[in-house]
Amino acid sequence: MSAPRFLLRMQLSPELTAAERAGIPSRRALRAALALALMDCDADAQRLEISLQFMGSSEIAALNGQFRQRPQPTNCLSFPAPAQVWPGRSRPLGDILLCPTVISREAEEQGKPLRDHYRHLLIHSALHLLGYDHQEEQEASCMEALETRLLAQLGVADPYRIQANE
Repeated sequence: MSAPRFLLRMQLSPELTAAERAGIPSRRALRAALALALMDCDADAQRLEISLQFMGSSEIAALNGQFRQRPQPTNCLSFPAPAQVWPGRSRPLGDILLCPTVISREAEEQGKPLRDHYRHLLIHSALHLLGYDHQEEQEASCMEALETRLLAQLGVADPYRIQANE
């Protein structure tokens, strides 16, 4: 099965520094990771739309506090769009919010290439938009196995094995 066509809308916060902006992978690399996660998506030949927003630490901390009651910066947040019919338009899949400050700190602490950490978080977030979750142990095992399989197709090491060995 091939990935559905999708429109990627990107927005960079003015709060980001030049160094943070420079660490963000190319649009092509971002699309490739998202496309892999969407491979099994049943889009009924309708083009999907994903909003990808790169935010500063204070911005994502405020949203993390508002929606998850955890008022500190986080690497990513996913907000699936409501499932409904969008005749004649792209179907919004949802919003993915990423915080380059946290992502680069985590990559450095975990000894991972920054590009690989972004790929992992994009795939993880896209799976959330598709309805995957990791609240229960069985859900987490299923989602992590899928992430690991998709990342392997990009030549990225299993991020969960790396974390378990720390």
